[in-house]
Amino acid sequence: MRKTSLLFSLVLLTAIVLVGYASISASKYNEVSSLASVTRDTRVTVQGDNYPLGMGSYAMVYNGDIYQVEARGAYAIARNPETGEAYALFILRGKDGFTVAALYPASDFVSKYGGSPIVESSIVVDGIYRPGSKVVLYQGGMPLLEASVLEVQTILKGCHASYEQEQATVK
Repeated sequence: MRKTSLLFSLVLLTAIVLVGYASISASKYNEVSSLASVTRDTRVTVQGDNYPLGMGSYAMVYNGDIYQVEARGAYAIARNPETGEAYALFILRGKDGFTVAALYPASDFVSKYGGSPIVESSIVVDGIYRPGSKVVLYQGGMPLLEASVLEVQTILKGCHASYEQEQATVK
């Protein structure tokens, strides 16, 4: 009797995991370019191409604060030296070139995906799109990019291969 219950539980758990994975894999998300027509703060789930930032240093202005940005290829870490606030920064680009600056709290990002995450070329995120908030990214004192902000609450697709990586801590 006990083996039967255990077997049933394992089969049920496997079925739930497979259905969840299949629904996420088969889902069609709004494209980042669809945000171009949004004029007020809105909760969104969108897919965009991750624009690689390369390696190097940038400066970022967000909400009137200046952040030091360390680019790590597919993403960057933006840190406010005065407050210690930090974000993982992704530049998501739509098919028509429309871009958003996706900001994800760095401590959450590192705790979920580790210190050297595997970031795919296309990312699906859920969060709050704030068309009135802007990020300006500077390189060598020259503006490189200005984009509206997407405050990321969850990355649904695009970093999950990192789960297999060793976890890191944020200081």
